Amino acid sequence: MINLELDTTLLNQLEVITLLAVVVVVIRYILSRFLSSLAQRGSISLSSKALLTRLIDLTLLSAFLIISVNIVTASLTPYAVVIVLGFTVLTLFFYEVKQFAAYIALQMFRHVKGRNAEIYLHTTSEPIKGRIVEISPLTSVIEDFFGNKIYIPNTVLMESVIKELNPSINIRLVLSIKDEDVNDVFNDVRRVFKEVDLGPFRFNDNHVVIKSLNTKFLVVDIRLSSIALPIRNIDILKVLNQLSRALSKYEPVLEVV
Repeated sequence: MINLELDTTLLNQLEVITLLAVVVVVIRYILSRFLSSLAQRGSISLSSKALLTRLIDLTLLSAFLIISVNIVTASLTPYAVVIVLGFTVLTLFFYEVKQFAAYIALQMFRHVKGRNAEIYLHTTSEPIKGRIVEISPLTSVIEDFFGNKIYIPNTVLMESVIKELNPSINIRLVLSIKDEDVNDVFNDVRRVFKEVDLGPFRFNDNHVVIKSLNTKFLVVDIRLSSIALPIRNIDILKVLNQLSRALSKYEPVLEVV
């Protein structure tokens, strides 16, 4: 009689464990298909999919083992152990967990990766102009328009404001006008920018701003869009040299601002 009761109890436990295994497999299948669809749409990278798949497998396996032990032993000890271990891991690796959570969130905003942008970080007074070239579990890499790489924590990037931006340089011209007509000088500047070889840069009339004017000097800011990255100092020097020669009669002072 006792053996029969034991056999019945054991069979019930095996049935519950089997049902639990089926549920785990179904959940694993659904989550795997979901991650695959995100990867196909480009919402997450293949490396992120692989990493998330490993974490899901580890979580489901741990949950299956803990619940199975609880079914067999009818004890709350496994849950208590998991809670203690979870709290310990969260305390010891809080920074890594926080950065990884931000990494997962950034995967949902993959449209910002590779785009030229102006990134306003709360930790800096000036925005970073460049593009996000890599997002890893702990840090993100921003490459500025001059090819320099900047590494920032994922949480900082998550809290930043990202504004799309075309790569460009701003040139300030200080021209000595003397007795020249200001309108003639201004039109001459526009003509020179249209005629000289600007290399990888492009000129637009809408990007010309008069900063100041007096009887001796005319100060003009001009923005040149770049069609090639990174922006090289040698290309800037070539442009400045040609502009200096073309506008030599105005004794120009050129500055990249």
